[in-house]
Amino acid sequence: MNLFLSRLIFNKKNCLTNLEKNTLIEFLILLKGGSMKKTLTMKDIAKLAGVSQPTVSRVVNGNPTVDPEVRARVEKIILDEGFKPNSSAKTLRSSSSKIIGVILFDLSNYYYLEMIRYVEKAARENGYTVIILNSGGDKTLEKEHILNLQARNVDGIIIAPVAKENLEFLKKQNENFVIVDCSLPNYPCVYTSLLQGGKIATEHLYNLNHRKIGFIGADKKNIKLLGIKEFFSEKSLKFSNEWFIETDVTNSNLDNLSSKLNSLKDFPTAFITSNDVIALNLIKELGKKGLSIPEDISILSFDDTIISTALNITSIRHPVDLMMEDAIDYLLNGNKTLIQKSLDPILIKRSSCHYNLK
Repeated sequence: MNLFLSRLIFNKKNCLTNLEKNTLIEFLILLKGGSMKKTLTMKDIAKLAGVSQPTVSRVVNGNPTVDPEVRARVEKIILDEGFKPNSSAKTLRSSSSKIIGVILFDLSNYYYLEMIRYVEKAARENGYTVIILNSGGDKTLEKEHILNLQARNVDGIIIAPVAKENLEFLKKQNENFVIVDCSLPNYPCVYTSLLQGGKIATEHLYNLNHRKIGFIGADKKNIKLLGIKEFFSEKSLKFSNEWFIETDVTNSNLDNLSSKLNSLKDFPTAFITSNDVIALNLIKELGKKGLSIPEDISILSFDDTIISTALNITSIRHPVDLMMEDAIDYLLNGNKTLIQKSLDPILIKRSSCHYNLK
């Protein structure tokens, strides 16, 4: 029975919460006539087992790469010594690793590189280092990154997520984590209000006498697009469905952009793009058609990365510095009231938008 419960506790596939692990460990120790010891650290367990502290962490998190003999030895010591997870969200850790894990959506996008810059700064100012991982929009890879960060005993995880199922996993594990760059109900989030961003972008172009404004982005439910349509509605204007050009913003595959632009019957006088990479590709395609920016077409993008700076593109800036500061503060301050913090986008005016005389 002891062996059965031991395997149940430490088997990665069972995904037990800390509370469940605690209960089973206490039960096993009581069966053996022992008592709980709360002063032992993971470092102590490693010393008793003759292994490294990360090895103990991998055993606790069910990492399959641990040698079976080593795993058995560590599990036995954990149970014999009465060591168990504390009441925080950490898994069998009693001291801080001073490491924050960061999982980002797409490091080919300069916007996420900006995130790295500011999260490293915010972490360093608090005495922490960061581990940066790229999911590439792959939910399986995202899950692997989560497991690797848990095995490394990080003090918290910042994630720009791919899949909700991975967020549920973090939640069930009582992991200390916060979402950035999007808003999801019932999860801790720090994000830019993209709905407001869409409205601000459209208002700027509206004030420049543009009434036919196109949008190039991911899908019809894009929050930026909803903001654009909301502004149109407020002004009793109609947003034509053909003004929305759908593209894959994950890898900015715009091979079909030219044909979609050619198929437009009522060509917009201005475009809003979901990110700077799309704006760059749009400028190239419009140039092939002999259209100049901003004389013929105005362009306004999101993200305000080095691309928009270099090409003088008017852009909506995310307050990434504040986003990362708030995310780090949430992970470290111990106050786990669910955070849902919306940050205001900032319009950065440059020379890519022109007054429409048509």
